[in-house]
Amino acid sequence: MLRKNETLIFKYFLNLINGAFLVLGLLLMVFGAWLLLDRNSFFTLLDENSHLEVYIFRILMGTGSATVLLCLLGYLGIHNEIRWLLILYAVLLTWAFGVQVVLSALIFTKKDEVRQMWHDEIDSVIIKYGSKDLPEDIPKWTILNALQKTGCENKINTWYHANVLTLIGINFGLLASEVLQVSLTISFFRHVKNRIYAEK
Repeated sequence: MLRKNETLIFKYFLNLINGAFLVLGLLLMVFGAWLLLDRNSFFTLLDENSHLEVYIFRILMGTGSATVLLCLLGYLGIHNEIRWLLILYAVLLTWAFGVQVVLSALIFTKKDEVRQMWHDEIDSVIIKYGSKDLPEDIPKWTILNALQKTGCENKINTWYHANVLTLIGINFGLLASEVLQVSLTISFFRHVKNRIYAEK
């Protein structure tokens, strides 16, 4: 009776955390698809030639898809108590943890380069502003007018500096939940293994 209760508790917590990551993956997929398909968004209007944003949106969609697949794999391993799926799930979670740490460090170290790229792109739009030879750029000019009226860059910088600790906290929260998920998966694997050997 006690082993059955332990199994249910493990399954409950693993599926709870797994479900949260499933929702996160679905949100990333939908957000990436929305940005990719919306031709009037700020990002696509500023940069039509280098397609950097398209790559970023596809990365968002790919990350979301990989997260959803990982969660489904984890669910199958947890629900059916398949040991090799549990091992694969733990390994992939560990890999995701490593990728998240590397990407966080990369974003932190490259933020000035990204900011400079956006400044250069906005300067390019300003130089061509109002040209009658480029009527296709009217949506860009509309966005530029809005930026000038609201002082958008200052607001974004203010928001970033006010919320940088929150963003770091979210990142560490995700990392901690991944560590918890790997630990629970390994414990569940051992529990299933011990139960199988006890039944023999």
